[in-house]
Amino acid sequence: MIRTPDQYIESLRDGRIIYLNGERIPDITKHPHMKGAINHRAESYALANDPKWQDLITMEEDGERVMFLWKQPKTAEDLLRRRDLYIKAMRLGGGISGMGPDALAAAGVVAARMDKQLGTHYTDALEDYRKHLKKTDPAITGAITDVKGNRSLRPSAQEQHQDFYVRVVDRQKDGIIVRGAKMHISDTPGANEIIVSPCRAHREEDKDYAVVFATPLNAKGIKLLTSPRWYEETDEEASWNWPISGQHGGVSECMIVFDDVFVPWNRVFMCGEWQFSRDIAWTFGVFHRLFGTCHKVISTEATAGAAALMAEYNGIDKYPHIQEKLAWLAMHAEIVDTMARAACEHPDFFPDIGLAAPNMMLCNIAKFMFANDQFETSKLLCDITGGLVSTVYSYGDWMNAEERPILEKFLAGKSGVPTEHRLRVIRMAKDLSDHCHDNIAIHGEGSLASQKMALYAGADWERYKAAAKRICSIPGWEKHPALKDLSAWPPKRIV
Repeated sequence: MIRTPDQYIESLRDGRIIYLNGERIPDITKHPHMKGAINHRAESYALANDPKWQDLITMEEDGERVMFLWKQPKTAEDLLRRRDLYIKAMRLGGGISGMGPDALAAAGVVAARMDKQLGTHYTDALEDYRKHLKKTDPAITGAITDVKGNRSLRPSAQEQHQDFYVRVVDRQKDGIIVRGAKMHISDTPGANEIIVSPCRAHREEDKDYAVVFATPLNAKGIKLLTSPRWYEETDEEASWNWPISGQHGGVSECMIVFDDVFVPWNRVFMCGEWQFSRDIAWTFGVFHRLFGTCHKVISTEATAGAAALMAEYNGIDKYPHIQEKLAWLAMHAEIVDTMARAACEHPDFFPDIGLAAPNMMLCNIAKFMFANDQFETSKLLCDITGGLVSTVYSYGDWMNAEERPILEKFLAGKSGVPTEHRLRVIRMAKDLSDHCHDNIAIHGEGSLASQKMALYAGADWERYKAAAKRICSIPGWEKHPALKDLSAWPPKRIV
C-alpha cells in the first residue's frame, strides 16, 4: 500500500519519547519546530500518490502499489532508477530520505553473504521485514554512527562504560535486548521506524556490537534527543532568508538512545557475526554515498547557478577571472553528476547472491570530490557574490516600509536587475555557504577519511602493479587477466 500524507502524519502520534531544548514533546505533529521535518516527509507521500510521478517512485507488485525503494537492487537499471528517484524527488521538494532504504539495501547484500557462507537465515527475516514495509508503508531511517566515546579504544575496551556503541546485552528465545546510542541520525523525528547497523569493522571480542536490526521509534526503551532548529521564522520569512534550508528546516538530527530495547528475531539481520561488520558498514556507505551524490547534484548546480547570477547582477560576468571561477564551478557540478551516474551504470555485481551495489570506487570518488572541494565551492561563490553574503539584510528589513527605499537605492547592482532579485540570490549564497552546509557536505555519508579507506580497499592494486611490472619488464604481469592479451613492453619498432 501507499499511505497518504494525512495517514503518515497521523502515524507520528505514537507516544514516542522525544525531547527538544530540554522539553519532552507530547505530540510532534503539533510542535512548530517539528513542522519542517514532517512536511518534508509528507511531501514524499504526496508525490507517491501523484499519477505524474508514481511510476517512478512506486512499483506494482501482486496488484498493489508499493515504494520502489523497498526493492533490493539487482541490476544497473535498478540503481539508475534509484538515483533518478532520489534526484527527482529532491527537485520536487519531497523528503524521500536515503538513510532507511540505503540501510535496507546494505542489510540485504550482507544477509545474503552471511546465509551463503555461514548457513544463517537472515534473508528470511529481511524478506519478512520487506513484507511489513510494503504492507504498512512506514517512513524509515537508518542509524549508523555510534557515539564512540574514546576513539582510540575499540568498543569492548571502552573504559567509562560499554554503551558507546550499540550492542546486544541479552539473547532470548524470542529476540534480543540492545543497549547503546547512535548520533547524527538524520530524518529521525519524521520517521516511524529505524534500521540500526554497525559503523565500523569489529574483532571477535566486539561480537556483541555486530548487530543489525529494525525497530519502531516508539519501542519501549528508545529515547530521542533532537538538535535545536536553526531559526525561528514563518514560512514566508524562511523562503526569503533561507531559500534552500528554510524549506525543510527545523528539527532533523537526533541522538537515539537504546535503553534495553527488545527486538524480535524476525527484525534481526545480524547478531554476533563480527566478521561481517566491515561489510555492512562499507556496503551501507556506498549506497548512502550514492544518495549523497544525488543531493549534491542539486546543490552543486544551484551553487554554480547562484554564482553565475551574482556575476551577472554585479556586472562582472564578462571578466576573464570571473569566467574562470564559474568554469570551475560548472566543471565541479558536472563531474559529481557524471561520476555518480557511472557508479550506477557500472555497478559492483555479486553473482553468487544475485545482487548489485553502486560501484564502490566510482561512488566514493564522487563523494570524496564534492566533499573535498566543498570549501572551494563556497569560497568561489562568496568571492563572486561579495561581502554582502555575510551581512545581507533579511526579509523583515525588506518588508519594512522605512527601510525598503534605502535598500532599493543602495543595494542595487547592474541596471535593469531588480534589487529584490539581487538580494534574494545573495540570501541563497548565504544559505549555501552558511547553515552547516560545508560541514554536512564533508561529514554527511561518511568523512573524507572513510572514503579514502574505501578507495584504498577497493582499488585493483594487482592490476596497477601488473601494469607497472610490464613497463619495467618484471615477470608476472602477464598473469593478470586485464593485461594477459598484451605484448611485452616496449612494443616492437616498426621502423
